[in-house]
Amino acid sequence: MPDRTASNDLTGRVALITGAGGAQGRSHALLLAERGAQVIVQDIRDDATEETVRQVRGQGGTALPMVCDVADIPDYTGRIAEAERELGHIDIIVNNAGVSGKRLAFEDINQEIFGRMTSVVIKGAFFGTQAVVPGMKARGYGKIVNISSGAPLRGMVSGSHYTGAKAALHGLTRSWALELAPFGIRVNLVAPGFVVSDMTRANHSEERMRERGRAMPLGRHVEPLDMSYAVAYLASAESDMVTGQEIPVNAGFTIVPW
Repeated sequence: MPDRTASNDLTGRVALITGAGGAQGRSHALLLAERGAQVIVQDIRDDATEETVRQVRGQGGTALPMVCDVADIPDYTGRIAEAERELGHIDIIVNNAGVSGKRLAFEDINQEIFGRMTSVVIKGAFFGTQAVVPGMKARGYGKIVNISSGAPLRGMVSGSHYTGAKAALHGLTRSWALELAPFGIRVNLVAPGFVVSDMTRANHSEERMRERGRAMPLGRHVEPLDMSYAVAYLASAESDMVTGQEIPVNAGFTIVPW
């Protein structure tokens, strides 16, 4: 029989959140910490990392900064090992780090741009997860949450390198879920729609954002906290019978013809 005491309480859990200096990652860190988790705040930007740590600690939570580039695999995985030694375990990883597609046309995407996108989104998620899985296997428990996008669900007019990299996370999610299920490790994915963030504001005018918000079936854009509720659910015991699944959080974005 299911454990009826299962809840969204994350007390005693340690969560690594990548890209946690940005709006979405910071929101995930704050909510998971609010629900009891110790959070490892990873970001490439020192000031953004420290701000998230400050906010988590300001609400009474516990946060450990990790300033590094997830695309630098030896450094990143080495820091994960250090954090695991310091905290004793990592139970949850949220692969949130990303790079803007900058609405680039197909012909304007060179090898450097393509390489940076795939290194952060795919390699960072792959090898970061690979680094935490041995500990999860040893404890018979783990939650892996990949953050994708609505783009692979319907395509984009521009930014195909972004769409392709995010689409890879869907395949990884399903494969990891099958391979890791015997060890009590659940793997799922959240696919946001048009989320209000610094990244979206950098690539869209305010008028365009308002226009798209009004066009959503639910009448507004997705806010970072909307995403975080899905992440927190997948990180908690409430989702213990959910694995290999994709949760779109997009205000109906994927059912609107553009």
